[in-house]
Amino acid sequence: MKNNFLSKLFIVFITLFFLCCAGLAILAISFSSVQTSQTLKLEEDPKNEVQGSVTIHPEKQWMQNREKGAQYDGVLKNNTPSEISKWKVTIVIPPKARIDSSWNGEYTVEDGKITILPPPDYNQVIPPRGNITFGFILYSPPNFKMKDVTVEYYITKKVTELTSFKMFYYSALVLLIIIFIYTIFMFKLRSLQKKHEYDRQFIEQTLKLFANTIEAKDVYTRGHSVRVSIYTKEIAKRLGLSEEDQMNIYYISLLHDVGKIGIRDSILTKPGKLDADEYAIMKSHVIKSGEILSDFVSLPGASEIVRHHHERYDGNGYPDRLEGDCIPLFSRIICIADSFDAMTSDRCYRKQLSKEEVIEELKKNSGTQFDPQLVPILLDMIECGVAPVELKN
Repeated sequence: MKNNFLSKLFIVFITLFFLCCAGLAILAISFSSVQTSQTLKLEEDPKNEVQGSVTIHPEKQWMQNREKGAQYDGVLKNNTPSEISKWKVTIVIPPKARIDSSWNGEYTVEDGKITILPPPDYNQVIPPRGNITFGFILYSPPNFKMKDVTVEYYITKKVTELTSFKMFYYSALVLLIIIFIYTIFMFKLRSLQKKHEYDRQFIEQTLKLFANTIEAKDVYTRGHSVRVSIYTKEIAKRLGLSEEDQMNIYYISLLHDVGKIGIRDSILTKPGKLDADEYAIMKSHVIKSGEILSDFVSLPGASEIVRHHHERYDGNGYPDRLEGDCIPLFSRIICIADSFDAMTSDRCYRKQLSKEEVIEELKKNSGTQFDPQLVPILLDMIECGVAPVELKN
């Protein structure tokens, strides 16, 4: 395991080395720019690193007051792997020619020339292998034909100002820094992961022990909280909740019946129907659960969630008769998971229900006892065999 880890670390270091060299080369190229100027013909020349053309739109030409009006469409194409910036197009025109309108550039007409510069907020840079377009409406003498078009631009040339020694020195320095930081990070991460896993297992085992201690008084409910926790986590997962929320509801579900520690055994294990006073005492376990967990800040909202896990979606539950979405989502999930485990387990007052009876109960109580969005999820869990219980047919 250790050798495997070191091998992976070595591969990472080599990769980082080449990345450093490539990064430094890119930096060297980026900071080395020279101005280049060339004259373009109307037709595009594939040999040029920048191709350009200014042509008359074939369908937009007209005569007006003995002047030729036409729309001219221009394009600059960058054939290089580098960015081109600060471009300027200069077009020679007759003295009496004038621009009526223009787009995609800043235009000035002076001394028989049209000068086109990039707009202040876009088209500043021609990306590698990309292009920009511009255009204008020009009124000129009828016999005018555009010939002289010049473009000036800045291009990043592939020249390196750093020497081989400096490249090696800076690459090695950067690599050493990265190796140092990466090594510290990896060891710290592995340490935190181990501690996190240890803490998680410790918390889970402690909560399970606590839940099992409470349920030890009643042979019929042993393992109930663990099973409910498994169901709630799976429902939360299918709802698309985060992994953190899935673990939180799992832990809270382990403690959802913690208040039963204060209920008399004679009530918890009574084989027959509870009378009114006994039922009132039994219902008080949710309030006691909330009180016990009120200072348990490690699980956000645990006190409120366990207090309301016997509320009904139609508002006829207890202890506060909350209704619909006013019931916390985690409480609604625990409610249906708790009822499902009760239906699929033998209890002192009745035997386990059959699969058909469980499905019928879930459907019948959808929208009344249970949140209707949770019922289809649990039904699908039953059909897929996700719920780890043996359902009798």
